[in-house]
Amino acid sequence: MEHLGTTRYVTALIADLNLRTGRLKWVSHGRHPPVRIRDGRLVDLPVCQPGSPLGVDLGPGATVSEEQLHPGDRLVLFTYGITETHGPGGDEFGLDRFVNFIVRHDAEGLPVPEALRRLIHSILDYHGGALQDDATVLFVEWHGP
Repeated sequence: MEHLGTTRYVTALIADLNLRTGRLKWVSHGRHPPVRIRDGRLVDLPVCQPGSPLGVDLGPGATVSEEQLHPGDRLVLFTYGITETHGPGGDEFGLDRFVNFIVRHDAEGLPVPEALRRLIHSILDYHGGALQDDATVLFVEWHGP
């Protein structure tokens, strides 16, 4: 991010899920918001103003966003290595392909570990077995109080 005046920075999504109430709070510092799946469909989380990456002073900080989850909601948090790493042909795996993959496999009723296993294999196959960036995915399913 030399255009920001520094090459040392960290992007982050910091989230807090109250397991008793299902209240989700999060702050984004240069990251996409979590993906939420409800009843096999994508349900967008509210748009909130992200802050600058950590270590870069570009103005006001991020705003805290809040949302009430419903029992059975699934959240998917991920790093850019999942969506923005280029495959051998130069194309990104992409946010749309990632979200469609998650929704499709969720609609099949797959358990979270199996959906994650299939996602990892799909991303590795797309990138010819080698990733150029960190690739982290976290699935969270809230079962209710």
